[in-house]
Amino acid sequence: MFRITNFQEILKGLPRYCVDGIVARHKADKYIKGFGYWAHLVTMIYAQLSGASSLRDVAVGLNSQVTHHYHLGVCEVKKSTLADANGHRKEEVFVEVAVELMRLVSGSVRRESKAWLNLLDSTPICLKGREFDRWTKESKTRRTQGLKLHVLYDTQTQSPSWQGITGPNVNDITKALEMPLKEGAIYVFDKGYCDYGWWEEINQADAQFVTRFKSKCRN
Repeated sequence: MFRITNFQEILKGLPRYCVDGIVARHKADKYIKGFGYWAHLVTMIYAQLSGASSLRDVAVGLNSQVTHHYHLGVCEVKKSTLADANGHRKEEVFVEVAVELMRLVSGSVRRESKAWLNLLDSTPICLKGREFDRWTKESKTRRTQGLKLHVLYDTQTQSPSWQGITGPNVNDITKALEMPLKEGAIYVFDKGYCDYGWWEEINQADAQFVTRFKSKCRN
């Protein structure tokens, strides 16, 4: 069983005041009693680190180490409570927490460099099964059923600096158009991001890009 003796050290990289501020800004905890966003987030981080394969495993594992609950800011959790939270909590809160963590990493680790290299790509996440099929079949493609994760990876900080999640039927360039462009950056991406208008936006932002041309592209 995964031990959480050092879990507090891991969570030092996730300031609670930051999470609480984001929750307050969205008024997300307005009708929630007991199992708030902080406890929910900590519980799901535990789920990832412990390799739990079901909500029951998460609840049993976390509840078996009750002596650490106070210091982690969590309480005993029921499987039904966790399932309800996963289904109804505002995703914007977790998105903003992820963005803030990426900002903190970038600010503390960034080094001076002549080239600020960023790698842009996407990867499918397969989600199939009785419960998944209910909401993933409509957006599935010939190759993938589930989700598509879009990530901009900062090679200096060795961490993501931007991310997005879509259905697998959304083109890579469609999501990339939402990505903020930074002056002085170099963006590297494949031919799936072919859009001359977007390339000009990169140029106008005083940034550069490296890519591959499609075989049918006009000179």
